[in-house]
Amino acid sequence: EKAPPPARWSPQWVWDHAKEMASHYWHGSKLLAADTRIASQLLVKMMRGRVLSRREHSLLVRVLGDLLRVIPLAFFLLVLHVRRSVRSRRPSMLANSTAFLWRDYNAPFIYWEIVDLLRKLFLTTFVFFVDENNGNARLLRLVVAVFISALYLTVLALMRPFKRSDDLYLACMSNFLLIRCFTSGIVIKLCDESGAFVDYSCAYYTGLPGSYEATVLVGVLSITMLVVAVLVVAMNIATASANPTIRLVSSGCEPALELSEGCEHDGFVSHVWSTGQDQAATIVRRLQMLLPGICLWLDIENMQSVASLESAVGGSSVFIVFLSQGYFKSRNCRRELYAAHAASKPVIAVRETEQAKGALSVQGLWTEGREGCAFEAGAEAPADAVLGRVFAEAPVDWVRLHVFQLESLKMIALRMLKRSPYYRDRNEEITGGLRVFGEMRSVSFASPMTILAITTNAGGLAAAHEVAGAVDPRRGEGVAVEAAESALRRGGADLSRSGRLLLYLNSATFSQPATAATLRLVLERGVPVTLLHEQDGGREACQFCELFDLAPRELQLAPYKLFDTIAVPLYQTAELRAVSLRQALYDMGARPLRSSVFAACRGRLRWRFGPRRVAVQRERTDLDPDLDSERSAGSSEPPTPPTSPQRSRECAIERL
Repeated sequence: EKAPPPARWSPQWVWDHAKEMASHYWHGSKLLAADTRIASQLLVKMMRGRVLSRREHSLLVRVLGDLLRVIPLAFFLLVLHVRRSVRSRRPSMLANSTAFLWRDYNAPFIYWEIVDLLRKLFLTTFVFFVDENNGNARLLRLVVAVFISALYLTVLALMRPFKRSDDLYLACMSNFLLIRCFTSGIVIKLCDESGAFVDYSCAYYTGLPGSYEATVLVGVLSITMLVVAVLVVAMNIATASANPTIRLVSSGCEPALELSEGCEHDGFVSHVWSTGQDQAATIVRRLQMLLPGICLWLDIENMQSVASLESAVGGSSVFIVFLSQGYFKSRNCRRELYAAHAASKPVIAVRETEQAKGALSVQGLWTEGREGCAFEAGAEAPADAVLGRVFAEAPVDWVRLHVFQLESLKMIALRMLKRSPYYRDRNEEITGGLRVFGEMRSVSFASPMTILAITTNAGGLAAAHEVAGAVDPRRGEGVAVEAAESALRRGGADLSRSGRLLLYLNSATFSQPATAATLRLVLERGVPVTLLHEQDGGREACQFCELFDLAPRELQLAPYKLFDTIAVPLYQTAELRAVSLRQALYDMGARPLRSSVFAACRGRLRWRFGPRRVAVQRERTDLDPDLDSERSAGSSEPPTPPTSPQRSRECAIERL
């Protein structure tokens, strides 16, 4: 006698169905492979000009349709094929072409895009196979959808597969919204008076008296969740602004980081502990924030043994050396330097600029390097060859101030990217440079500005012209440069409003008494002063504390208080010098340029509302002649004779 079939959803029933489904997919895959082989031959024959029969044409169309249905499986095979090159951070050409599948996820979770795709397919397609006969009228499909979404949300929160936290927050929020939609569907079905649950009490299951209240509840929850989603997006934008990342100017995307062959780290950071340990750690920490995913070797974090220094240098793509006083006197630093020279590693030199923290000039570093490397035991390369590799490119000046520090970090990152295998053949992508949120952008003035310079201030007039040349000429008002002595002789009440004195500070600033006398007259006229402190030793630079001894005592006390203003450092490196000039303009009242979109919108608003405002102002002035006389009293231009109110209104209508 034949045994009865197992009960539905019993273990035996589930096992039998699983075996049947596995056998079905196995035979179907073999049949698809055979059909694909035949279809490829037919496709070749068709391309050669042969006309296919009706049977062959039907086979070709059916195989192409089957192949389109297994595209998700093709995604899985692509990720499976490129997984090794992605995890080793040396992506192949195929891996770069399929980067949209894995670039947003951490290395252990490069398959997560496939998991997310399967979840979407289940919620949009496979869920319809649940309770095929009465699924639209019952709750089982919605319950299964809620379970799958909640399970995926839990796994997402525990695994955290995304590289960026804002992507993780948005993914969790979207799944939470899905769960809310499915649960709202359950509530609406329970309280639908014309549905299958009319015999059951809506209040018994949901606590709501009827369908109207259920609809209101669902609407309120939907609006609340949308508001929460908008707040989460706004918080992510604020977080991204507070923690910016370096991006390419050419594309606006984050740069791709690729390791060289046989390397485990993007860079080896070499420094001397006595004067460079804290700043080397700062460089590593800031680069890791600006370039997510970068891997840098630092001794205080990665060193297992002093004997492994040479192997660590050999396993890094570039060699970053932080040059400060005493670096070349350290034996371990010289070991790292000679190991980088022996392995022909690209060297990126970063120079300390704070005198109190061990800064040395390039010539001083050369002298210390020759003395330290000349008698290095077991050195195969001469000292000049090693130092020539270090100073083959001008060192990056390391500055601690925020806007200057961002520029220094950009210079280090750009040099690292230029030596990356990925950009070795894609140099055009980084030719435009890098950008980061918070950097000092191009500036312009909203109104005409005159920069005053004292002629007896050595280098002051040239510095004023250099600062004026840093104004972006595309938008904004022009900037003029004038000698302070001639401006004082000319006079004018608008000198303190449209003028700004630029005082160039170095060891020769107060060498002539006429400089202090002119400066005193300018300060008495109420003209604001911008201090520009030279940092180049070849241009008679001095420490800021030395200026207190060089400047006259009366200028440092009330009412002048010259040094109460924070001085802007003027650096020699072209990139840092551009930031210094823009910072000086910013202190004078210039502001960063808006984007072209905002500028266009602002221009439209001026065109739309500007004439009316001018006309109304003219009408107010003509109605109140005292107001016009008060305004013209402080101006050198002759006042405009008043007209009648009727004529003023006519002018206003004409202007509008």
